[in-house]
Amino acid sequence: MKNRSEFRNQEEWQAYVRSTIPPEDVPFTLSMGLTDTYREFYEIRSQPFPERFSAEIERISSLPEPERTSKLDALNNNILGDATRFLMTAAGIPLDSEPMYGFTPRGELEGLQEHLRTKNPYYALWTHYRDDVAGQDNAPDWPEYVAKTMGVGADREIDFALLISEMGRCLELYIQHEMRLPKRVYFQLWLLYRSNGPERNAMTRALVQELVEGLEPCGSA
Repeated sequence: MKNRSEFRNQEEWQAYVRSTIPPEDVPFTLSMGLTDTYREFYEIRSQPFPERFSAEIERISSLPEPERTSKLDALNNNILGDATRFLMTAAGIPLDSEPMYGFTPRGELEGLQEHLRTKNPYYALWTHYRDDVAGQDNAPDWPEYVAKTMGVGADREIDFALLISEMGRCLELYIQHEMRLPKRVYFQLWLLYRSNGPERNAMTRALVQELVEGLEPCGSA
């Protein structure tokens, strides 16, 4: 069984799971893929994965469906919250600080997009490509454009830029469907620009997976 981190994007991971795992186990396997991505975050940070989470995962794994997937989804939210607090503390950001949360899903997301364009150069690069480059004759595709822009030897930066574009496309779909982001996911996306360590890609990969899975009920993933 391969890990989520072995795949270039969420769609490839989902296709692999659905072609490999019995249908009744697919939801739990996808949710566990997100859990494993969070584990990777702790490993990259040279931090032990909290024992309370490990014990809960072991307990949940023995439950019948659909309870075990539902419980694991809830636990993943708690793990994300713990990882977010860890990053905020490491960045010197007060734990009680919060970005502006709008009154409507569209307002919240458009505010987040503007913040990302201003603070996250990788998101700004993607929107520049989308708006000003992609429509030109003989324009390079996005991965080629990123590789040329970042240069040789910037594999981790290229990977992050590609993840950011996946995230950006998901945000557009959330706006189209007037869907509100889970608050913790919103805050973590808001804070992405503050992290530049190796854990950044693992966290972004996990966030993209959450965004894609949130879109599945409306058939947009």
